[in-house]
Amino acid sequence: MLRLHLPPGVARFSRRRRPRVAAARRGGLARCAGVLVSLPWLVGCHPLLGEHRVPVGVKVFLPEQSGGACRVRENVDVLRVDPGDRPPVSVEARRTGRGVVRCENGDIALVVAPIARLTVKGPTVIKGDVALEAEALTARGEPFNLDIVSSESVAWSHPDFLIVKSPRCGHMAALCSGFLGNGTVMRAYPLHERWGEGELVVRIGEARASLRVVTPRER
Repeated sequence: MLRLHLPPGVARFSRRRRPRVAAARRGGLARCAGVLVSLPWLVGCHPLLGEHRVPVGVKVFLPEQSGGACRVRENVDVLRVDPGDRPPVSVEARRTGRGVVRCENGDIALVVAPIARLTVKGPTVIKGDVALEAEALTARGEPFNLDIVSSESVAWSHPDFLIVKSPRCGHMAALCSGFLGNGTVMRAYPLHERWGEGELVVRIGEARASLRVVTPRER
């Protein structure tokens, strides 16, 4: 093979070095891609795990996917978080507005509004075991997510001829213990040899609703 004789001090170039250059370029692109992927986290962006509409004046529990270790990131006057490193995390909806809670696994937005219409859904004539459900709407007719409201913020009162309780596990007793729900769905039934007419009342936060019910003498 003929080789070119270059003067002293002139660098030699070989084609065998090109794969190394290409590999270096590929590695650089991979590193750049990694930086671009992690850039939103570096600038403080978190994934939005969900947005929930909740009534003003109640406590709510954030979903398990939050991962705990939460703090209020936006509008600290709207929300207040109870310190806790493990889910479920308790948040108090203090006033109307939209607040964002930053948790370990992402952000959760809570839209806080007053309850414009609270109703008790259930039969007005109670002869046996019946279901009762509280439903809350905003002034625009938008439903609140009552599933995450703490049971501390839900209260029921009823006539003395009725028993009102949370639903039991029933045939699912092997999979759970105690009672189910947070008080927004209840079971009611008349006491033995009791009858009468009165009001079932539910209170959620600052709102109150009632249902006039009758338990007949003969049933």
